[in-house]
Amino acid sequence: MKSKETLKPNIYRVILFSLLMFIIVLLPVSASFIFTGESYNLIVTLLFFGSFILMYILPLYFVRWEGGNSIEELGVGMDDNTVRDLFIGGLTGIIASGFVVIFAYLGGTLRPVSQITTDLIISQIIITTPVAFFEELCYRGYMMTRMARLGGPIFGILLSSILFSLFHFSWWIPLGTVPPHMILLFTTNLLLGGIVLGLSYYLSGEKLWAAIGFHFMWNMIAYIMFPIYPREFAYLPEIFQIEWGIISILGFLLGAVIIWFVYSSLIQKESE
Repeated sequence: MKSKETLKPNIYRVILFSLLMFIIVLLPVSASFIFTGESYNLIVTLLFFGSFILMYILPLYFVRWEGGNSIEELGVGMDDNTVRDLFIGGLTGIIASGFVVIFAYLGGTLRPVSQITTDLIISQIIITTPVAFFEELCYRGYMMTRMARLGGPIFGILLSSILFSLFHFSWWIPLGTVPPHMILLFTTNLLLGGIVLGLSYYLSGEKLWAAIGFHFMWNMIAYIMFPIYPREFAYLPEIFQIEWGIISILGFLLGAVIIWFVYSSLIQKESE
């Protein structure tokens, strides 16, 4: 059993890392209270992409603080299974988000086909690539694994997923932008999303590539196929809107089942 002397510095590091992540998330949000008009758009864009630099420096610093050398220790080292894991995660993300698209097509709101342009797709690739990589590096690669050292993998997955869901508060502020039940649904969706990504990490042999693949494809389909709620109209968002509705909860559960089944089958096959 770990002594209190061993646990204390780990607890302090996890708390400090989480607080610093909150500050990084807060930076673009705080700009809305200071800047307006074109200057606001420019500052928010700079802060958005600048946050990725901070999300690289932060886990690297903490790894070195612990005596490590590289962020590769957090699950981004490449091996013979890297491409396989990216493919499994990406395909699962497509299936899970595609499930939500089908229901939205039948009863909700999708982005008009005329708006799905090459420029939109390219811009989303530019945005989504660093989002998927650096969020996984920080939330799963460092935060989750260090929480797991304190209370085990399940504890790490759940607690990091709770923070992951709460740290996306910018989608529902200022308060009153969306009804309270929508905030609850959104937070539940991202909590489940975090759990799927955490499972992907552990089931793939403590590597982040499957989680990165899932995160990337889910976000790509979400931003390309759906209106950006709540800034844009969505019919019955509590049911059909991706990451806001009940159908998305089922989509994430489907993703979890697929990830579990695929990697359990691979593990069983490799052990024979």
